[in-house]
Amino acid sequence: MGDGGVRRLSKRLSDDLVARMGSGSVDSDGDMQIYRYGANGAFDPELYRAVQTEANRMKIDNQWVPEAHIKILADYLTGAGIKVARGICHGTRRGNEQLWFRSHLPGADVFGTEISDTATDFPHTIQWDFHDVDPDWIGCFDFVYSNSWDHAHDPERAFRGWIDCLAPGGALLLDHGWNYMPERVSAMDPFGISEDGLIAMLDRIGGGAVREVIEGGSHGRLPIRTIVFRKPAA
Repeated sequence: MGDGGVRRLSKRLSDDLVARMGSGSVDSDGDMQIYRYGANGAFDPELYRAVQTEANRMKIDNQWVPEAHIKILADYLTGAGIKVARGICHGTRRGNEQLWFRSHLPGADVFGTEISDTATDFPHTIQWDFHDVDPDWIGCFDFVYSNSWDHAHDPERAFRGWIDCLAPGGALLLDHGWNYMPERVSAMDPFGISEDGLIAMLDRIGGGAVREVIEGGSHGRLPIRTIVFRKPAA
């Protein structure tokens, strides 16, 4: 979100948190940028959680991807021969993504995570920082999906955890589009990277298992593309 969104967010935070947010910096590395929460490169976990929680509350009625996009992804999983028993969606705000996956993948147990305490207001959603991994999730999910990975303060840690949670042959599905580019980075959306950069990062982390990029319909008139990473079958 742009400067206007950050200004609106600042009005919802304490003076102390606003000052701490202003001490953050943006690191650039090729076609990637990351906002660093904290002075002198030190990570400020309280600031990160407060900013993400208040940003969630501010945008709680917004829905970025339409149901048609989730249907495209559900149909892709089925067409790729992935029999989905369990799936997880990270950073789902109102929980629509998991509801739509459950609708288009009958019988699948799909739930979502959300860092904000609003998570418990919505079905099949738990309050959770998506950088963390529940040990019970390792190797358990037939797919992991996110259109909120740009909220990661440590994307490599998040992606490694998500890949670890995939069952053999499972798919990691990450949306990409205009709002994920480096120039969009702010305290609200701390990670931005080009599509090619994201593919290269996933290939490096996961050992070269990005399978393809599929067209996923649109957000309004703007296209959504989804990067598909497949964990090697056992």
